[in-house]
Amino acid sequence: MRIYKGNPELVFRGRVAPWYGALSGIVAAAAAVLALQPDMPAGVPAAVLVAGAVFLWPVVVRNRVELYKDRLEIVFGWSRTIIPYEHVRDVRRVHGVSASEFTSHNAATTADGVFVDAPHDGDALVSVLNNDSLVTELRRRAGLDA
Repeated sequence: MRIYKGNPELVFRGRVAPWYGALSGIVAAAAAVLALQPDMPAGVPAAVLVAGAVFLWPVVVRNRVELYKDRLEIVFGWSRTIIPYEHVRDVRRVHGVSASEFTSHNAATTADGVFVDAPHDGDALVSVLNNDSLVTELRRRAGLDA
């Protein structure tokens, strides 16, 4: 299901773990060190920076949960996951990640997040700047508080 029409009603900005920021810094430092090597071709440090930009930067810039009238969309790096509210079975806070809650969305998120149980569309573990508000809003929109 590909739905990009319209603006989201509510957007929750994602956050990344400190280790991910450190990894991004290491890649940038490696490119700088390679650039200072006298016999290094100029393309090598440039390739390291381009690879870092393609694989690391999108998770920082494209990391959010968008809420629409009928669905939620999780934007994480180059991927976009769409989950209709009627498919959501549970929404809960998690502290730490268990094997049953492992999803592709938690690669750069902190261990403190929100688990969205939607077996039909694929579960999601996200971490946003205000996890409690996201849980409250998703539970309301999915009709789980009734």
